[in-house]
Amino acid sequence: MDQLVAMKLFTRVVETSSFSAVAREMNMGQPAVSKQISALEQKLGVKLLNRSSRQLVLTEAGTVYYERCHGILADVDEAEDVASSLTATPRGRLRVNMSVAFGRLHIAPFIPEFLERYDDISLDIMMNDQYSDLVADRIDLAIRIGELGDSSLMARKLGVSPMVIVGAPAYFEKHGHPEHPEELKEHNCLTYSFLNNGNIWHFQKEGQDISIQVKGNCQSDNTDGIRDVMIAGTGLALVPAWLVRCELAHGELVTTLSHYLPWSSPIHAVYPESKYVPLKVRCFIDFLLEKFAEDGLFTQKWGEEYLCKLGE
Repeated sequence: MDQLVAMKLFTRVVETSSFSAVAREMNMGQPAVSKQISALEQKLGVKLLNRSSRQLVLTEAGTVYYERCHGILADVDEAEDVASSLTATPRGRLRVNMSVAFGRLHIAPFIPEFLERYDDISLDIMMNDQYSDLVADRIDLAIRIGELGDSSLMARKLGVSPMVIVGAPAYFEKHGHPEHPEELKEHNCLTYSFLNNGNIWHFQKEGQDISIQVKGNCQSDNTDGIRDVMIAGTGLALVPAWLVRCELAHGELVTTLSHYLPWSSPIHAVYPESKYVPLKVRCFIDFLLEKFAEDGLFTQKWGEEYLCKLGE
């Protein structure tokens, strides 16, 4: 038995709560994974996991052993990364997670350039609008928009996501433009279902905070879906400026309440806590910072200047 391999298998079984998931991940048969864990328990002389048909539960010894294994394996990974970084050549597979719309519009277009620049890195891009557990899913880096909760994750700010209130010209022709955020209560407001309190919209004007609870006949767990419903003239929505920049430029959507500045959301790159950030992760973050700076969209200044221009 290779003890380091067995330790890796054990930690992944704990993190995924699944022998079959680890078997697929490691390209092994499930019996082989189970055999390695059993051999590890026999070598240690203790039971690490209590197994049933429904769940896996760590024993007291298993809990202590997992915590030590996690630290040891992190040190091993760090040692390998440090040794590799001495050549100043980032390499290996990089698993990156992000929301569907943001990834499609503002990450995917840059991927060919990144891969050409770092030809020893292979990217595994995962786009979904649900929260992903970076450790359990073995994700190296995630792009998250919004305030970060308390977490053991490390974070680096990439920029901010200015928000705008938009709707189709046909909607405003029929229902008129609100003159004050309070008037949003009389409009059909489309909301994003994955946000906590997604039906409360926040604004600022002259240093004053304004919060409005809105309602509407449609919500979606996907921002692309909200945009498409808006274009059809169904309602208006509070959305990131990056989502509708092209539609605003072509007149498919127009802004309203341009004298009020909706709260912006921070954009972070987050990654598992470690003493040493892998070179491939640092390269990807620096690359995104470079591209976002060239674009200029992901700044609070852009949002303020854009809304002021609209209000002229």
